Amino acid sequence: MKEVSEMEYLKLLQTGNIANLDHYLKTHDVNEEINTQSLLYWAVYENNLTFMQRLIHHGVDINKKDKLGRTALHIAYYFGFYDIAKFLLQYGAVADTACFERASSGWDGHYQSEIIELLREYVQ
Repeated sequence: MKEVSEMEYLKLLQTGNIANLDHYLKTHDVNEEINTQSLLYWAVYENNLTFMQRLIHHGVDINKKDKLGRTALHIAYYFGFYDIAKFLLQYGAVADTACFERASSGWDGHYQSEIIELLREYVQ
């Protein structure tokens, strides 16, 4: 298999090529950034649960913040990606007040009611 460049990670993500993702992670840091965002961010942004699961399997920092202070969980809540948010929470993602804020005024101003209920299960 040929070496995969960082930008090709995004192509792997869009095509869902798990075999090449595993190959990519043999020669790249699972916590590296592409265009100032983590690999995990891009997997969540693309709503790709399978890639996200593989990144977690490879030891990704689930609570890594981007330069704006957002985590992968914040992105999942903003877009209303229920399955991804639930998986992140089950694997140790930290739920905070920013999650409520992002879900309350999510993508296109949408109130993410189902995902807010999920968050309430994890926030004491």
